[in-house]
Amino acid sequence: MGCSKYQVEERVIFLDSFEPFNSMESNVGNSSYTYLNSNERYFNFNGSRNLGRFERGGIILKLSEIEEHDFVRISFDLYIHDKWEGNGERGNGEDVFIMNLDGTTFYFSSIVNTKCQTQNCNATQSFPNIIGTAQNPENAEVTNPTLPGVCHFKDEPGGSKLIKIVILSPHLSTNLNLTVAADIKDAGPDLCLKSWSIDNLKISSLELPERG
Repeated sequence: MGCSKYQVEERVIFLDSFEPFNSMESNVGNSSYTYLNSNERYFNFNGSRNLGRFERGGIILKLSEIEEHDFVRISFDLYIHDKWEGNGERGNGEDVFIMNLDGTTFYFSSIVNTKCQTQNCNATQSFPNIIGTAQNPENAEVTNPTLPGVCHFKDEPGGSKLIKIVILSPHLSTNLNLTVAADIKDAGPDLCLKSWSIDNLKISSLELPERG
């Protein structure tokens, strides 16, 4: 009692599990998706319905009329499907995951998937670092490297990988623009060689305690 003003107040302002019914919860004035180089699509994977699969492009989520706050926390499940080439079998042809918040880049990062399920692999990637700034092993910060592939590596363990994305960032604006996208090469019209999807997109606002 009497201590609530000294605690960080966290409030879920947007939640989307991408399930067919009642999947989106929005506690702001307005929320909307824009699809970049892609259409709205879904597929079932890992016991849930995901947004995807995608090749290049992705989504922009716009929120407006957010109540007063100091930080935002953004989290979602990122699924890497099939044969991503990381730091490049094709020289400059890296497969890159992209995440921007209000114009600030959090990820522009190459990711590799060769079905290797440890970090003792020959292939490298920049993720979780910005491309060109680090050489990290395959499966760096991967939550589950053992999921089955969906097409090129269909049903093969390690053919898909789950990465839990969690970002905490200072944020004061009443508006928020989140881009989640990728630039992957040569996926093919059926997205068989490589693709990606997301699930459980959640955004919370955090307000710092009063000083007194």
